[in-house]
Amino acid sequence: MKKSFIIIVFFIFHIAEADQIADDRFIVYINNLVDNFHINENSGKTNVEELNKQLDKVGSKSISQWLKRAKAQDRDGDIYLNRFYIIHLSEGHPDIQSLLKEFESLDCINTAEIIVAANPHYIPNDSYWGTQYEMTLIQADLAYDLWDIDNGEIPGHSDTAQYSVAVVDAGLDWDHPDLINDIWQNMGEDADGDGVVLVQSGNNWIFDPDDVDGIDNDEDGYEDNFIGWDFGTDDNDPVPLNNNYTHGTEVAGNAGASTNNQIGLASAGWGTKVMGANCGTGTDGTMWTTEVFPALLGSAQMGANVINLSLGYDSYLSYGQTVVNSSYNNYGAIIVASSGNGGADGNTNFDTQYPAGYDNVISVSAVGPNDNFPCWPTAGETVDICAPGSYVVTTEIGGGYNLQISGTSFAAPITSSAIALLCSRFPDADNAFIEERVLSTADYFPDMDGSCQGNSLTGMLGAGRLNIYKALSAGINPSLYISDVNYLNDTDEDGVFNPGEQVQVKLIIGNEEGWADAENVVATISSEDDRIAIIDNEIAFTTAIPSGGTAFTLIDHFLIYAFEDVALGDVSCTVHLQAGMEEPFYETEIEFDISISLNQYGFPVDGMVIKSSPIVGDFDGNGISEIFYGSDNGNFYGYTIAGYAQYGFPFNAGDDVRSSPTVRDIDADGVNEIVFGSNNGNLYILSPFGTQELLYYTPGSIVGSPALVDLDVDGEYEVVFTTQDGNSGKVYAIDHDGNDVDGFPVDLDEKMMVGAAAGDLEPDGNPDIVVCTWDDNIYAIDHTGAVKEGFPVTSTNRFNAPPTLVDLDGDGDLEIVAGNDSGLLHVLHHDGTEMASYDVGDDIRGGISVADLNDDGSYELLFAGYDDMIHVWNPMDGVELDGWPVDMDYNSLTEPVTADLDGDGDLEVVAAMKSGMVYVFHHDATLFNNFPTNLSGNIESSPAIGDFDNDGDYEIIFGTTQGLEVFDIKSEKGDRLSWKLHRGNLDRTGSLAMTLVTVDHEEDIIPKEFYVSPNYPNPFNPSTSLDIQTSERNDLNVRIFDATGRLVNTLINKELDAGHYTVKWNGLDAMGQGMPTGVYFIQVRSGVEISTQKMILIK
Repeated sequence: MKKSFIIIVFFIFHIAEADQIADDRFIVYINNLVDNFHINENSGKTNVEELNKQLDKVGSKSISQWLKRAKAQDRDGDIYLNRFYIIHLSEGHPDIQSLLKEFESLDCINTAEIIVAANPHYIPNDSYWGTQYEMTLIQADLAYDLWDIDNGEIPGHSDTAQYSVAVVDAGLDWDHPDLINDIWQNMGEDADGDGVVLVQSGNNWIFDPDDVDGIDNDEDGYEDNFIGWDFGTDDNDPVPLNNNYTHGTEVAGNAGASTNNQIGLASAGWGTKVMGANCGTGTDGTMWTTEVFPALLGSAQMGANVINLSLGYDSYLSYGQTVVNSSYNNYGAIIVASSGNGGADGNTNFDTQYPAGYDNVISVSAVGPNDNFPCWPTAGETVDICAPGSYVVTTEIGGGYNLQISGTSFAAPITSSAIALLCSRFPDADNAFIEERVLSTADYFPDMDGSCQGNSLTGMLGAGRLNIYKALSAGINPSLYISDVNYLNDTDEDGVFNPGEQVQVKLIIGNEEGWADAENVVATISSEDDRIAIIDNEIAFTTAIPSGGTAFTLIDHFLIYAFEDVALGDVSCTVHLQAGMEEPFYETEIEFDISISLNQYGFPVDGMVIKSSPIVGDFDGNGISEIFYGSDNGNFYGYTIAGYAQYGFPFNAGDDVRSSPTVRDIDADGVNEIVFGSNNGNLYILSPFGTQELLYYTPGSIVGSPALVDLDVDGEYEVVFTTQDGNSGKVYAIDHDGNDVDGFPVDLDEKMMVGAAAGDLEPDGNPDIVVCTWDDNIYAIDHTGAVKEGFPVTSTNRFNAPPTLVDLDGDGDLEIVAGNDSGLLHVLHHDGTEMASYDVGDDIRGGISVADLNDDGSYELLFAGYDDMIHVWNPMDGVELDGWPVDMDYNSLTEPVTADLDGDGDLEVVAAMKSGMVYVFHHDATLFNNFPTNLSGNIESSPAIGDFDNDGDYEIIFGTTQGLEVFDIKSEKGDRLSWKLHRGNLDRTGSLAMTLVTVDHEEDIIPKEFYVSPNYPNPFNPSTSLDIQTSERNDLNVRIFDATGRLVNTLINKELDAGHYTVKWNGLDAMGQGMPTGVYFIQVRSGVEISTQKMILIK
């Protein structure tokens, strides 16, 4: 039996307007109890008097049989298609619906229904788009490999049958160069038996004159129906009238354009054929249901297997369902229809269109080039499947092409063409088998659980997106994929593939549900990336991988080595998978990435936007470190080793948390507290286990980091923070119970977007507070809340970087460092007078850190911003260090941090760009191994450095707009005190008592013996110094211990030449936190020489 498909395609240009209803005619069904119903040819009267009276009453012009070619067997249950009649009125009736009710009241009439115009479903777009994404999206390219094309097999072709798609639409330009070779030819009308019914006459194609005999040779009810039928004009040529109709030809291109013919486009069916069934009428091609359904039935009668119409209307018409059922049940036609193109506003609606909404019709909605649902097609519970229908390529009348056209009109014929190909592969299958394979193998796509205009799409897009390859192969071939990749036996056994490591790579291979079991599977890996060497490239699976299952090998693996100095990132690899016991084997290639990474095990943690700088340390006292930070989803997070959430976290703060947290035992109860602010003006104090200890509300927002300061020098710390409330702001100071410190808040009436710095500026034993505002001002405020004399200092622009406090000139007073949005870096004495300035020309952002990178006994200031540079500037001599600044090709919003990452005694500098690029430099501006590297998402907060996993090396922690990243630096850390986190210390005061080794240049004579002076002053507050002389080059180690022998801080651990040195301790521990009053010991070791002295800190 001939196999064909009728495409019902919808073409929505004016998108789901109300149905156009014929007001001068309608359809009635004559009751089956009326025997021998007929119409007198002379009088036009029926043999039912009741009906004649009603026809006369309404001024009927005539009554005629609708489906004249309906046969006795054309029925749907007890509804016979030959009992439908059209009643024509003399003129249009103003209320056709009331008229229908009058006719339905007659005993001789079962139903009376309107006639509507079916609207084509498309959205024209003039811009060009030259590739057919639709073929690869439905995996037609893979499907074609199931045929041996090189040896003459043609997909969709059979020597004994034609598999055709009947295009029921407004005309068909059947001699289009990209259609003519795949037009269905009815060999039942080949009267001369020469095997063709189309011949060329000059440059034109015509019906074979020797076949034109006016006889219904194949007895299908149509005479000389060589390529289909025109149901609009009732003749045998479905060509558009005067070439006025374009839509049918556009649909036909997706239904059956010739494939592999070196011109135009390809169709999913490759060798399947196109049958023409014009239902357009008049000069405008209007497709009335009185022509649409005869075309549907006629196509089925001519041998079509799939009926797909690219047209639609809103009204349910029972006679439409009857014709559909008869075509489906009596002729075996699979019917495909487009779902529609949404509402009149151009947006997706969920209204049922017909015939797509009828039973026994596959309703097709559309997806776009990225496998997305574009939120203009119709969705709903009646949709069965989706196919590409947005920006597809197709044919046009006159031999042309449309390179960019959209509509469910084109999703439907792509589906029909694929179904035709499927039928050619399974010629003996019934409709249920074909339909089940098409729907059950459809691919899930993410928008199936999305929404349009706030309306959920869940359950509204059918089984998924068409995949013809899976429909053809499921249950015959396996469908293998890589389920997971594991790295085993790497050097440090953390399961992360680091530079310099050899690793076993094991694949977990999956086999999709509904496909054949995969036997004798062999995986072979290859890569063109020179960062790795593949030592063993093959894995053999000794057991079958069942359908829907996964498998891995116990012993076999790939063996891969990553060279030591290579850049971090993904290495593109190709895995070739082969399965089968004999040829032809199942084969597929899968691209996947092997990651060369410094990721800490269990990280990154994804799915959050982080603009709060992380803080790291063992804050709950259990010997395991934690990382705390805020996010833009209203949560404050805590994570511990291996990416596990800290108990009690996340904590819901109710609004964005961009304030960087600070940690200290502020109430002296032996338990640390975590302090942070949120954008809704709340200041939170939490325990390390997420218990809220205090909520302090302020109007406005808290964006900058709070600072912890012992303002009243009573051993308990106060929280100092800034706010912005519109264009205003205040400086707050509260105790751990939420009480305002006397003199606070200080209403500056100026917006502050960054936190405060705190330190004893003079020093006079009383801490001071320094803030920068958006009104271009720098304020210094004393511990009573009074603005200090000499302030504010007015700059040239606003401040988006917090101030830093540091004793640059060694006089015991703290200098104030602040950079503005014009790129002007101020260095002020403690009294507000200018010490130095540096103009870099563009915004300074994130913060200014402090280091002595070249160990010359003088501090450098490290900062970055919108000039794309990282600067290392010495304010004492006004120049940048050799090698600096470094151009990083993108702006930065973060504060550089420093640490001795590789244990060589020199500091490394970590800088992050907003783009996600991370740089690590040695002190001399040369790049650290494996850097720079790029992280996912933007970096808009400063990183932190700490030994997170307590393994003797440092981790670097980054918050990004995609989540939390933790790099595990694989070299032994050095113990130098440095600016390791935003604001320099856990108190976030912007002041770190840096330990400098000062060379005494006045002493030219190399000392003859080891000597350490008594520390001076002693007792001391806030700092003390001692002089050291060494007689030979050695490691110089200076450490501070408390009275119990606990190591408090390592001031120096570095190899130095013989000479004279001065070391200063500012009373801080290794984390930058101030130590309490008490007795301490300072131990100096140079080679085998040791000196230990007692000193007293008094506060």
